[in-house]
Amino acid sequence: MTAETSARAGLDRLAAAAAMVSERLQLRGAGSRGPLLAYGLYTLVLFVLCFVATFPHDLLVQRALRGMTAGTPIRIETGAGRVGWMLDYAVDGVRVRAGDDAAEPILSADSIRLAPSLLGLLRGTPFPLGLGASLYGGTLRGTIDPRPASFRVDATLAGVDLARYKGLTPWIEGAVRGRIDAAVALDGAGRGALAAAGPVTLRIPGLALEGTKIRGITVPDLHFGDVHLTGAVKNGRFEISEFIADGQEIGLRGEGNVLLRNPVESSVLSLELVVTPAAGAPDGLRLAVNMLPGSSGEGGARRIGIVGTLSRPTVR
Repeated sequence: MTAETSARAGLDRLAAAAAMVSERLQLRGAGSRGPLLAYGLYTLVLFVLCFVATFPHDLLVQRALRGMTAGTPIRIETGAGRVGWMLDYAVDGVRVRAGDDAAEPILSADSIRLAPSLLGLLRGTPFPLGLGASLYGGTLRGTIDPRPASFRVDATLAGVDLARYKGLTPWIEGAVRGRIDAAVALDGAGRGALAAAGPVTLRIPGLALEGTKIRGITVPDLHFGDVHLTGAVKNGRFEISEFIADGQEIGLRGEGNVLLRNPVESSVLSLELVVTPAAGAPDGLRLAVNMLPGSSGEGGARRIGIVGTLSRPTVR
């Protein structure tokens, strides 16, 4: 059903409701007062609907986004927007760039839908706010409440195609394939975002890196049947309890924590990773693994530490 068809159907339902109200008021009212009240109500509702439909939502949203990102390198571009019958707001063609000269957006969504809480609107706030998006062949669904007294984030990511994501281009060259599924549920327990805690899961089936360079360093072709991570956010840290990547060439096992900072790229790393060549790994790859910093393990494995920050990780 198109938006135009839906609007026409809604107006038909509204007219029918107004007619019913008019009939009841006519039966109960004295003289002609009932029909006049009904038509007055009908006119008022039509005025509100027409006002909402013709209001310059796009200009209002763009002005709000400029205010939100003022003084930051972030620039948000949006396409056409529209308001639904339940006061939800949908925007097409959203692009988030890390500067005016950025060739590729760090985030691109075909469409984003924001659904305010109707009960919250009665109290003067849109929160908790429902969120839905279509991006990179996958979907994002969730609910967010940024208010310090009731901070909560509950979101799931499904089927996001890494091959279509170009935000890593400044750091990674070559082909990266796989689909991301993730979930996060954070609750501030009335103490705000810094005190938020909750589980985080990530899974990337079919991850592959082919002809890849990371910050100019050539990486051998790697293929993983399954990659998954389990962790939790607590006391300002992201604790990784399990990281497993089962690959055709190498296997990875890891754990550790990330001390969360603002901005995110300054978050501090403290990770332990075990890299083990697979039984059929080529000699060149075995040699490369053996040359990694760290200590030796069974089966030609290397135990390495990853420290530094997200923007400048260091292997030791």
